[in-house]
Amino acid sequence: MSNMWTIGSILTWTTQYFSGKGIDSARLDAEILLSHVLQKERIYLYAHYDEPLNGPELAAYRELVKKRASRLSVAHILGQRSFMGFDFTINRHVLVPRPETEMLVETVMEDVPTDGTASFLDLGTGSGAIVLSLLALRPHCTGTGVDISADALAVARENGEKLGLTERVTWLESDLFAAVPPASYDWILSNPPYLTKEDMQHLEPEVRYDPPQALFGGDDGLELYRRIAAGAAAYLKENGCCAVEAGAGQSQAIARIFTETGAFTLKKIVKDYGGIERVVVCQRKEC
Repeated sequence: MSNMWTIGSILTWTTQYFSGKGIDSARLDAEILLSHVLQKERIYLYAHYDEPLNGPELAAYRELVKKRASRLSVAHILGQRSFMGFDFTINRHVLVPRPETEMLVETVMEDVPTDGTASFLDLGTGSGAIVLSLLALRPHCTGTGVDISADALAVARENGEKLGLTERVTWLESDLFAAVPPASYDWILSNPPYLTKEDMQHLEPEVRYDPPQALFGGDDGLELYRRIAAGAAAYLKENGCCAVEAGAGQSQAIARIFTETGAFTLKKIVKDYGGIERVVVCQRKEC
């Protein structure tokens, strides 16, 4: 890179460079990183293609490009990820929120009106993205975020403070239900680790920066679902629901895991925008 680059020329060069490194979202990533350096919205780039970068801007951008070329994700480089329209702090202690997980939040929101009240228990909360998005979008609801990792809970707590939700959320360090006090929730939510032993051997380079315990779901990827299904009924109100994210091809097996406990009926399975059955919702039976 020389010191005479314009916004347009450097974006073109970076896109080609990233593509050569096997990065699918080459252009988007180049734009996001440059926007961050310039502290401008991405739309600014399109209107200022001929604007030159100064030395400090170029140096800062070069460092970010090096990191992305090493297959560190944009979210990890910038320390944040957008989810449901909110910016969440992330680091190596939490799973980067994925776009497909927004379907879990949207599914719950369909059943909880804007002025409705509901209580949520989010298992494996990580950055807190699921429960905090719901609380931000449903102002009369309350939630509890649970994670086995104290480091992850520190990130979730920071995100809750940034969103002004401290009064309506509780954080608990617990291995699923182990340290959760007796209570009855309207919803239990989770995006548990669901990658199989085989999946873990073929991770994309970016995913290797996520914490392994947030990815690996046992040999068949379903270990955490079994544990959640076994304990969930005791923490749900009658007719309360458990909504979990599923990996591709796992939804039917997950539904069976819940219904075979005898405590749940299958309410619905929701496909994501790619046509994958992504969210499984099971309802607790009346006693």
